[in-house]
Amino acid sequence: MNSTIPPNQERVELENITLARREGRPLRTADHYLIQAFDPNWQSYVVEIDDPVPTGRQILTAAGKTPVERYLLLLFDDKGVLEVVNLDQQIDVYHRGVEQFIAFESDRLFYVALNGQRFPWGQARISENVLRQVGGIAEDQALWLERHNEPDQLVADGESVDLDKTGLEKLYTQPKCWQLNVQGVTVNSEQPTIIARDALKAAGFNPDKGWILVLKIKGEPKQSIGMYDVIDLRKPGIEKLRLTPAEINNGETAKASSLEFALLEQDVAYLNHQGLNWETRIGDGRRWLIIHGFALPSGYDHELVDLAVEIPTSYPDAQLDMFFVHPALTLANGGSIGQTEIRQNILGKVYQRWSRHLNGITRWNPSTDSVITHLAVVEESLLREVGQ
Repeated sequence: MNSTIPPNQERVELENITLARREGRPLRTADHYLIQAFDPNWQSYVVEIDDPVPTGRQILTAAGKTPVERYLLLLFDDKGVLEVVNLDQQIDVYHRGVEQFIAFESDRLFYVALNGQRFPWGQARISENVLRQVGGIAEDQALWLERHNEPDQLVADGESVDLDKTGLEKLYTQPKCWQLNVQGVTVNSEQPTIIARDALKAAGFNPDKGWILVLKIKGEPKQSIGMYDVIDLRKPGIEKLRLTPAEINNGETAKASSLEFALLEQDVAYLNHQGLNWETRIGDGRRWLIIHGFALPSGYDHELVDLAVEIPTSYPDAQLDMFFVHPALTLANGGSIGQTEIRQNILGKVYQRWSRHLNGITRWNPSTDSVITHLAVVEESLLREVGQ
């Protein structure tokens, strides 16, 4: 037994070395001692030894890793040091402050550097989760793999790093950035959660317009959320926060649009960011934004249309109102669509007019509304007719 153990202590049958250290009390003399071991995937198990200063051979044998010559053993101490333990090397577990041992069925070591600190590993790959455990990396930090002559590579959740390549793989951390698509605008967040209202403001939308918020998550039903609900951006499958104007009528009080053309810089940036095939055209003294190949939700007799929006003379002071599609649409089941009976000749093509207008708190506000918000009206109007 180790001579450093305080003498004249009452002998106990079993002593947990790690627990004794954490409780800040002396290690008691015992028949057996418990230490914590991990496999390469960082799954823990308890190993019982009969000496608090065991050799690497004793630890591997107690853990059932035999013949021991086929295994490598690493220790991980309370200072975050990962170190190789030779078979006949003694380790004073209590006084060294060893928190875990890790056993590998392997005949060679691999090395990796994390934030400038080089450490050994017993397998050709190391997972993102284990790297976080070994490096004490918080959840709000992202892991990046250095690359030469190409952009550094983000190590995503669940991925692993190949250590069996030429040269030393070097990783570093930096604050993680989460993203959310808010009605087609990408919002970046340094925090893993964001309040819906803050997400709207960051995307350039006025949260006081009375929007109905719908969170789309892949494989799940759409969720209606409140303006002050918290969105967890870590949840897999988050696709989009869709905005729906609270009040849209079907043309009962349609208003004529003024004439003249202008597009805001933010409109141009948005349309280009969405990858839309768009143009601005003048026809019969009226100015039009035309989006070619505009994708429709399922439930219509066409998948794509040309979408036209008339831009009034004093836009954005004057509102954008209604929209037009070519070819004319009916529902896939043959049903008609209300307030779409009127046809409009635009640049030599016959378009179907959709009389959809903002009302109430969602009425046009030139300081916050634009082509971007009007396309939210278009999207919601199209979804509404097919029950989405």
